Amino acid sequence: MISETRILYGSRVSRHAIGRAAVRNHRSRAAEIRATVRGSSGAPAVGMVPPPVPSRCDATLSGKNTRKDGCQSMTLRFLLPPLFLIPLLAGPASAVFAGNTPRAREITIRECVEAALRNNIDIAVSRAEKEIGTLGVPIEEAAFLPKFTGELSHTRSVAPSTSTLTGNLAVDQRLLKFNIGMTDLLPVGANLSLRFENQRQELSSAFTRLSPEYATALTFSAAVPLLKNRGREVTVAPLAIARAGAAVKTEEWKARVMDVVAAAKVAFLSFYAAGREVEVRKTAVELAERLLVRTRAMIEAGAAASMDLLPAEAASAARREELLRAEAVERTAEDDLKNVLGARTSREWEERFVPAPPPEEILPPAADETFDEAVRRRPEFVAQAARKAQADLQETVARSRNRPSLDLTASGGLSGLAGTPNPNPLLGMTSSSFDGNYADSLEELYSARYYNWFVGLTTEIPWGLEREKAEWARAQAAAREQRLLSEGIDSKIRMEIRKARRDLETSIGLIEASRVSVAAAAKKLEAEERKLGLGRSTVHQVLLFQQDLSDARLSEIRAIVNAHTAQTALRRAAGTILEKEGIISP
Repeated sequence: MISETRILYGSRVSRHAIGRAAVRNHRSRAAEIRATVRGSSGAPAVGMVPPPVPSRCDATLSGKNTRKDGCQSMTLRFLLPPLFLIPLLAGPASAVFAGNTPRAREITIRECVEAALRNNIDIAVSRAEKEIGTLGVPIEEAAFLPKFTGELSHTRSVAPSTSTLTGNLAVDQRLLKFNIGMTDLLPVGANLSLRFENQRQELSSAFTRLSPEYATALTFSAAVPLLKNRGREVTVAPLAIARAGAAVKTEEWKARVMDVVAAAKVAFLSFYAAGREVEVRKTAVELAERLLVRTRAMIEAGAAASMDLLPAEAASAARREELLRAEAVERTAEDDLKNVLGARTSREWEERFVPAPPPEEILPPAADETFDEAVRRRPEFVAQAARKAQADLQETVARSRNRPSLDLTASGGLSGLAGTPNPNPLLGMTSSSFDGNYADSLEELYSARYYNWFVGLTTEIPWGLEREKAEWARAQAAAREQRLLSEGIDSKIRMEIRKARRDLETSIGLIEASRVSVAAAAKKLEAEERKLGLGRSTVHQVLLFQQDLSDARLSEIRAIVNAHTAQTALRRAAGTILEKEGIISP
């Protein structure tokens, strides 16, 4: 400590450089010390040389005290410089950087909530997850929308031929196709298909009856599962699961918003409590310094023993240490608040906040802050119900798939044909009932003169159905897990509400009790200081009463902050925090 004194102040205060004038002017010196303690911003100015402190050794040099007292005082002064210099050296940590500290900005609890909702990273991530989950619904809905198919192709083939029936050494074939179709999945599980085929063919073979030839066909088919994947519930299960998943993500997003609002309020209250504690610690330092000055004056006046200075200086150093720790806690609480608010840039992190006092009115538990209301309002309940529905649907699908595949298939169609007759090399040109063009082929198609139909069963039986059985067992286990989780959430939220209501009621009662304690502790300290002036008390007793006053003030701060925190926890547990804060959730 002595070496630190030389570095900071340039020279150490001598024990033998003080005369009687310092004793007569101890009041002005006390004022200087208080000004040094407070300063313009609550901290001592850097580089200021502390005022000289008179000691009994100095009085001994002037011939006023005995040699014995002087030796005792000299021994004490030799041992106590570190204790005396700690209060002067250990000013608030922010004072050293006062020139570079940005200007503090007052912030309210409402501003913290709004900033957290705008900038919090967790909310942004949860919002993205909600959008992803919501987009899964139209993906599954698309499975029940009709799908259209189309085909347009032109093919030509010239192949050598050795057959005398072709009439040429090569066969020239030209083929033009135009096909369209539509498929659709019905919610009952049936797959429907409608296909319209058109073909134009030219063939150079002499024995081809029609060239060009126009062929048309219209076919309708259906496939219905009879065992595996049978029924509406199984068919629409993927869509229902997607909707439940979207509901889960939406409710999780709402829960995250509630958590961030509650976290912002709690972080602000912690920051406010830390700031108030710093104020209490500063007041404790001032009281300890005032008592230290008074004790020195009493010692110089012969009204107190020199040993009484030791507890006063030790208490002053201890109060300084408590102040430094409180300031560190305040800065940590401020950083925690900025983290909740979503601070990202260096400027946002370096900005200093001054918390505005929270609303003084703290209401007792409301009628709508109960477990029954929480069941209706808490997003966790809705999300868990959706998860349970998902698990039940997956179990239903797995049970249906634990069967052989047996599908009923049926189809029916119409066909038409027309074209230009090709001269027969043996009989010459012959007439045909299919003479015509593409329109005539369509007319034949619509006449239903030529048709086809088919009915059949198709099956597929995996060996032992081992995979299907394992998937069903896993789905059953998942459904049981979700049912247990639902029961656990009920118990958890019920406990949260009961504890929050109890904490709020207790904290409201503690506020009044703590205020009475503060008033009583202040009066006791005032009375004890008067007794000290009359010689009926000791410095140690006054220090105890000072500590009692600081503890009472801290208890009052904790009671107020705990009441606000309990109220926030109760509203979060009951699911009414957004409504109480005036936040509209989409």
